[in-house]
Amino acid sequence: MQSLIEKLEQQQIHIVVFGKVSTGKSSLLNALLGQHHFDTSPLHGETKHNQPLDWQTHQHQSIVLIDTPGTDEFDGEAREAMAKQAAKQADIVLFLLDGDISDSELGQLNHIASPEKAVLLVLNKADLYSSDEVQRIEASIKEKTQHLNVKWVVCAADPKPQTVITQHADGSETQTQRHTAPDIQSLKNHIWHVLEKDGKTLSALNASLFASQVSSQVAANIVQLRQDAANKIIRTHCIAKGVGVACNPVPVADLLLAAGIDVNMIRQLSGLYGLQLSKTDASKLTVTIMAQLAVLMGAVWGVNLLSSTLKTLSAGLSTTLTATAQGALGYYATYLVGSIAEQYFAQGNQWGDEGPKALAKRIVKNLDRQSILQEASEQILDLLKQKKS
Repeated sequence: MQSLIEKLEQQQIHIVVFGKVSTGKSSLLNALLGQHHFDTSPLHGETKHNQPLDWQTHQHQSIVLIDTPGTDEFDGEAREAMAKQAAKQADIVLFLLDGDISDSELGQLNHIASPEKAVLLVLNKADLYSSDEVQRIEASIKEKTQHLNVKWVVCAADPKPQTVITQHADGSETQTQRHTAPDIQSLKNHIWHVLEKDGKTLSALNASLFASQVSSQVAANIVQLRQDAANKIIRTHCIAKGVGVACNPVPVADLLLAAGIDVNMIRQLSGLYGLQLSKTDASKLTVTIMAQLAVLMGAVWGVNLLSSTLKTLSAGLSTTLTATAQGALGYYATYLVGSIAEQYFAQGNQWGDEGPKALAKRIVKNLDRQSILQEASEQILDLLKQKKS
């Protein structure tokens, strides 16, 4: 967000150079700058991070050149992700190729190209090919990218030195290497044309889209964090009820304990979603939820009362097993109540168009009862054994 603010305040245009390793991204940027700033190397993967640099001002807009790590590098997934993120936020993308476009490069181009972004498809190292070869490469690439809104340009950012053979009067010859200036004027012309035609529009549009994406990501993160926190609250109260019910031999006390735990859980969930329910309001909501689960929970509580009675008449291992079964049912009941309450709060403290009965039915249907009961039984039995030891 700070980067976005700076971009808007300074009216920046971000030009990102993107491409696989060894296509000459850093060399191209150095050629545009007219000086050696970005590191280059004959080895793959010289650029490890996105590297921005102010270039010049054009029509009151500050132009920033951004070098990115190469893609398709062995064990370079993290750096490739950085490059793709920079390209998605760019106003202009210089997508570098050093030959015909590969399937992986075409996939990356499809991911990057969009109507709100100017993409220049740049064949670098054109000095390595003859005119006929360049034409064949161009024809092939244009055919493969005809569905995309991209422009085509050829350049040679760092031409290979030319070998000059000098023949002397005595018939002898000597060879020398002559460095050739970068051939990037056509690329510069394309960049200036884009800036003059759409520069300010591209900057404003991409800034707006990026802000929208950040806002959506923040909202999604908040939702996920709340869901995670709600799950922890529900699980904590589930195990508290399960163990509490299993350890209490008095049937009525079991039910009172269960109700108290559910009310406390709902109060904590309401606070998580910004609504601090009183104990009375939380109790009313608990009753409402339990009423919607009446058919299902009637059977559950029937077993709960029976198991509690059996605990007073049994001893030893059977008591532990009976208590565990009863605790698991209590655990499951609280899980249902908590899940329904969490959805109620997530929907803005409303049942929604479907109403409480339909919401409860949907949640019960989607829960894996057997796995929840199995998990509850294992946790409760383990805690009961620890208590006895």
